[in-house]
Order: sequence, then C-alpha cells, then structure tokens
Amino acid sequence: MSTGSLLVVDDEPHYRKLLSERHGRNGWAVFPTATGAEALRIAEKASIDVALIDILMPGMNGLDLLERLKSIDPAIEVVVLTGHASVETAIRAMKLGAFDYLSKPYKLSELDVVVERAAERRRLAHRCVGLAAQVKHLEGPRDPMVGQSAAWLATVRLARKAAAQTLPVLITGESGTGKEVIASALHRWSGRAAEVLVPIDCGALPEQLLESELFGHRRGAFTGAVADKEGLFQVASAGTLFLDEIGELPLAHQAKLLRVLETGEFRPIGQTALRRTDARVIAATNRDLDAAIAAGQFREDLLYRLNVVTIAVPPLRERAEDVPLLVAHFMARSKTGACDLEPGGMARLTDYTWPGNVRELRNVVERLLMLAEGPVITERLVASLLVERGGRPRANGGKPAFDRVMPLADMERSYVRWALDECGGNVTTTARRLGISRSTLYRHTAPT
Repeated sequence: MSTGSLLVVDDEPHYRKLLSERHGRNGWAVFPTATGAEALRIAEKASIDVALIDILMPGMNGLDLLERLKSIDPAIEVVVLTGHASVETAIRAMKLGAFDYLSKPYKLSELDVVVERAAERRRLAHRCVGLAAQVKHLEGPRDPMVGQSAAWLATVRLARKAAAQTLPVLITGESGTGKEVIASALHRWSGRAAEVLVPIDCGALPEQLLESELFGHRRGAFTGAVADKEGLFQVASAGTLFLDEIGELPLAHQAKLLRVLETGEFRPIGQTALRRTDARVIAATNRDLDAAIAAGQFREDLLYRLNVVTIAVPPLRERAEDVPLLVAHFMARSKTGACDLEPGGMARLTDYTWPGNVRELRNVVERLLMLAEGPVITERLVASLLVERGGRPRANGGKPAFDRVMPLADMERSYVRWALDECGGNVTTTARRLGISRSTLYRHTAPT
C-alpha cells in the first residue's frame, strides 16, 4: 500500500477524526484541519501528496481550496468529498484538477481504493520528473547521447577527439545503433558548429539524381534540368556533409568523391570549370566495406581516404545496461500519460537482444506508450509485444535464445518483416540486402 502525506480538510469533527485515524493506521502522515485557510498554510510548509477536502465549509469552500492547492503544487492529488452532490459541482471539480469526487455517505473501502490510486499517480508524477532529470545531463541540446556503459562512453570519447579535427570520419555500425546521432554530435562539437550540417542518404536516390544532389548541375545538362542547381558539396562548404549509407554509393560516384576528398574540387554536371569546397565529410555505413572491396563494389583507395578516423558504434546488445536509460529518455520525451514500467517489464526489455538496436527500442517504447491502458506499462504488455516481434531474450554468453518454439516459416516471416521495417519499407532495398527476389519478399510478408 502506498503511503505519504495526507491532508484532511473537513469542518465536521466526526469525519475529520474518522479519516485521520483510519489513514494514520495505514501509515500515512496525516494533517487534519477544519478550514481552507489552515489547509493552505499547511500545504505551503509541508509537501502534501494527497488531499481529502469537503466541499461545504465555512469561509473558503472546497472548490476554491482545490484551485488554491493546485496553484501551490499542481501535482497534489485532490479527492473531493461532499454530502450535497450535483453533476455541476462534480464537473467543475474535475475541471479544476480533482483526482476523484465522492458523495457522502461513502464506503470507507471505496475511499481507500481512491486514495491508493491517487497516491500511485502522485508517485508516478515524481517518477516522471526523476526520469527526466536522470537523462537530462546525458543529452545534448538536440541529439541525445544517452548511455553510461563502457562501450558507449568509449565511443563518445573518440567522437569528441575526432570532432576537434577536420579529417574525414567513417562511422560504422549495425542499422539503428545511432550513427546519425554520432555524426550530428561530431558536427555540434566541432569548430564548424555554427555552419550547416547537410545529410544525404546515398542509397535512397537514383544514380543520376544522386550525382546532381552531390555535385549540382547546370541548366540544360540533362532532361528536366530547367535551372542551375547547387550541389550539396557547395551548400555544405565551411560546414559538414554527412554521407549516410556510403556503402551504397555507385562506383562511378566513388571516383568523384575520392577526387573531392583529395583536392577539394568537383565539377557540376554540364559544367567544365571546377568548383571548390571546404566541406568536412563524415560518412556512415552498416556494410562491411572490406567485403565490398573484395566483391568489387567499393574502391579501396576511397576507403583509405574515408577511414582516417573510424568510429565503430556498438550494437545495443553489447550495451544492455544502457537500455533503462534509453527507455527513460524515450518515455520522458513522450506526450502520453504513461511514464513508468513494472520492474519485470524493464527486465524483459533489458534482456531482449534488440536486432534493430536503438531504433527498434524507440519503436517498441512508443508502441508501449500508445497501448498502455494506464500510467504504468505492465510486464504482460511488454512480453506480448516482444513475442510479437519474434521474442529473442539474451541467453548466457550473449547468444540469442527463444522463449518458445515456432515453425521455421513463422520465424522467416517475422525476420523478413523486421528487415522491411529496418529498410524504411523499401521493398527493392530489403530484397537486395536479404538476397531474395521481390516476389519472394512479397510472399513472406503476405497475410497468412
């Protein structure tokens, strides 16, 4: 049973004594009083968790007292008690922020339940504030650098050192680990922070459009080029250009990128004169570029230019102790009412292997907040959602384990759907990365 400080305000001595003694026996620190004025003096000096107030009292009535109490501490949970109930009074009380409204005579057992619920909400309000404070010092002004594990802190330390340089940086890591967050921090911590950070996904655009985006073009250079266009190397000059998914860059463009890195010069499409840029290049990939070089898909000399500094972002399964902090961060940023997890629910989230890393964790937390039916997210809800995603708790040695046996076809279907989600719903990219045809992918994602 929750306990704390309880303010009892009733001008009837019988009710005041009854409520004070009953809740005092239950472990509450009770502050009884007969008037609203005295109640306000108590609330200004003591931290009150829950207040029980009568509506009809001499001097200040209960509704006025409710409004004044909320002005002192908006988090005080107020239960309004009255012997003269009316719909209008109840509506006004709830609009003023009352937690609940009971009519005399009421059952004491019913009041006990209401007080317990009010105390729980007050506790959760404190919990939400604590979670926000816990993650605040770990966040930058825009991008969260949330984590205290040794693996994550080592990554952050290396990023801070790299930020002081102007050399190219290659950020590696699985999909969803936070490579964009690191890239943004590199720019924010650098001497170029006042300039622009320009991101581009090298795998999201057709080859000709990608060349135009990077290097620009002259009017009439190709069909549809109705005006001159500045390339991103020009836009980001003096700032930072973030080349995400650099492993997807076509070979023809890799040669042009290498020239920019070596000389600082590039040629827009349809133009003969070279242009210069001072943009710092940060690249990121979830591919094994050494394997791509062996397969003839990536230039070795370009890799040498990009990986002067390499920052490997660890997967979430290698920094499981950061999961509670990340959950707290995502919940604190939420606009929903739920802000706490049952301990068993947090344990399940921590034990999960997170193949989609931080991005998947954020998605799960957002869904939990949406599906929660109250201020507390239950362990049962967490368990059902993780099983729906394929349920991979961490076993001894960090190897995946399964909490149930399922048909292989179901496992394949679950994985393909996850891969499609990781690729932003792009069927072509998903099929290529899985090494299957588009038709096979459609069969795996079709409803059963």
